[in-house]
Amino acid sequence: MSLLQKTEEWRSSGSRLIGFYAIFFVVWGALFTGVLYWQISHYLGTVAERTLLQRAHYYQKVDDKKLAKELAASEAYSTPGIDAYGLFTADGQHIAGDLLKLRSSLPDDGKVHYLERGLSIALPNEETRSSYALLTRRRDGHILILARDGGSISAVGGIIEQALMWGFSLTLIPGLIGWYLLRRLPLRRVKRLQLCTESIVSGNLSERLPLSARRDELDMLASAVNTMLDHIEQLMHEVKSVCDGVAHDLRTPLTRLRARLYQLQQLPLDSDHERILNQALEESESIMVRFQGLLRVAELEDIRRRSAFAPFQIMALLQQAHEFYEPLALDRSQTLSLEITNDLPQLYGDASLLFEAVVNLLDNAIKFTPECGHIKLRGSIEESTVIIEVADDGAGIPETDRTHVIRRLYRGDASKMQPGHGLGLSLVAAVVKLHGYSLDIQPAAMHCGTRVLIHCPMISESPSYQSLAEH
Repeated sequence: MSLLQKTEEWRSSGSRLIGFYAIFFVVWGALFTGVLYWQISHYLGTVAERTLLQRAHYYQKVDDKKLAKELAASEAYSTPGIDAYGLFTADGQHIAGDLLKLRSSLPDDGKVHYLERGLSIALPNEETRSSYALLTRRRDGHILILARDGGSISAVGGIIEQALMWGFSLTLIPGLIGWYLLRRLPLRRVKRLQLCTESIVSGNLSERLPLSARRDELDMLASAVNTMLDHIEQLMHEVKSVCDGVAHDLRTPLTRLRARLYQLQQLPLDSDHERILNQALEESESIMVRFQGLLRVAELEDIRRRSAFAPFQIMALLQQAHEFYEPLALDRSQTLSLEITNDLPQLYGDASLLFEAVVNLLDNAIKFTPECGHIKLRGSIEESTVIIEVADDGAGIPETDRTHVIRRLYRGDASKMQPGHGLGLSLVAAVVKLHGYSLDIQPAAMHCGTRVLIHCPMISESPSYQSLAEH
């Protein structure tokens, strides 16, 4: 099974950090702009209020008869559309000024008020956007309204909004481009680490995680993992050497013991001695078979066996396995059927080892299927994977034992009554792992019997072929 998993880009630490920075920048920029806008608008409003109060105070000192002339003279130096005034009679009739109508909602308190809209002026724009206005009542009963356009605050707000938009654009767009480019570098390194990890999981304990010259946190983690792998490899070699040494050392005295027993068997013995001698020979044979099986599994777990891999035809392999075991099934009154999908593609690996794995599965199926039972050997293809299936209608493997039966020398309760050494499925699992395939043990139809599936990727998808191509 491949360790490479497609990760959502936003889940990477770099993406989250940049996203957090972007949110922080936007929120901080919005707060800064809001405070700036409030301060500027407050300042402009204060200036407008002071100007109107000063003008009102000045006009209060002007004689009523000269007020209209004084207003006209002072307004001549004012900017049109910014400052305006209106002189009205006590009943609201217009006398002079740019303001054409008396605003009834404007309080008669001599204070400056901010109006959103509504003061009619004698300009192309009939109404000001917003204004500061002050109403005073003259000694002769006339009403004087002084006003200053408040649109400058809105204009300043628009300028700030544009500046904010440009600032965000000039900051976020390069930031997004930088995020797109920068996030690919760590992800590329992580993918290289994943590839190395996959090689280590497949059995190549000499592989080490790559280090860069950056000496960053990934290099620190890779260095720690490499140190751990050094110790694990050393311990594995020590354990393997001990196991291999024990197997080899015991094989010689066991061979001698068996030879002595054979010699003793040739001597004239009574029936009891002969029976005990035959039992001793059987036990020694069983021990020898177990040691040979353990050595065989250890040999298959050596990654160097991949050097002999080559493309081969899986269809011919399955047909050969069927022809080899069909007579054995017929002797037990069993039916061994073969189902092969046409045009099965080539696989990449060691054909002899895979044949050994398939015949081990067939041997187990025949052994644990009762007489008149049915065994099926099937080869099919799903998407880019060839599936080798061996199914039977025997007693089946309990669910609690399915994860343990591939362990060396493990035998379930149901299999202890059958001859065997508990190494068949261990050998199959070792062959499957060596090829980078996957092994799946399931109950057969109606939970009667067992289905063993070997998932074999095609040549272009095979991990062992890709590993060879990379090297």
